[in-house]
Amino acid sequence: MPRYFLSLRDGEFLQDNEGREYPDAGAAMRAALRGAREIMAEDVKRGVLHLNECVEITDAKGELVAKVLFRDAIEIQS
Repeated sequence: MPRYFLSLRDGEFLQDNEGREYPDAGAAMRAALRGAREIMAEDVKRGVLHLNECVEITDAKGELVAKVLFRDAIEIQS
């Protein structure tokens, strides 16, 4: 199974040095989306929400596969 790295970019770059095996890039993207939503949920509990953050997904070669933007991870309704 291929290894993907899910790193957080939130003004700083928090690199995932271990990575995790996923069946494909789609599975890695779904994991990144879940992770982004978990981070945002914790932020909301503290009374803040940063929508400019993202999770960058890279493959074992270090190539960028996709980005999961926090602002695209939720639907804001009023």
